[in-house]
Amino acid sequence: TAAPYAGASARLAGLTWGAEDLSAAIGARAARDASGRYTDVFRLARAMTILAASAAEVAAIDTVFPDFRDMEAFGAECREAERDGFTGKMAIHPAQVPVINAAFTPSAEAVRHSQAIVDAFAAAGNPGVVGIDGKMVDRPHLRLAERLLARARAAGISA
Repeated sequence: TAAPYAGASARLAGLTWGAEDLSAAIGARAARDASGRYTDVFRLARAMTILAASAAEVAAIDTVFPDFRDMEAFGAECREAERDGFTGKMAIHPAQVPVINAAFTPSAEAVRHSQAIVDAFAAAGNPGVVGIDGKMVDRPHLRLAERLLARARAAGISA
């Protein structure tokens, strides 16, 4: 569960998981099915990592992608990980680092949009909901915007 991690140490900066390590620990012959997707056990471990990291308010780092020559599939997995809430991915080869950085560094457009959300809430006195571009935006959207802006600041990007 996530509870043991939350507040365990001020030095805890992130949580990750190891698909290959888990495979060896449980005796699974493979972590992925024939299509390259993680099997249920591995998807569960991956999801628990995101949830535990969120509960502990630390970075969630996705596991390695062992086929370091398949940059297309690696990039897709990085983008999926970012979509799902991971804030980074472990690399097993230096060639993977630029792909990781591209996937997890917020785009200028995402930063602008997130800043617009934060600004709209502030201008309206921080209500429960605001309208932006004809769409309802509520507090969960504000939290996502704040998190994205924090990632951008960590990457040296300003709004």
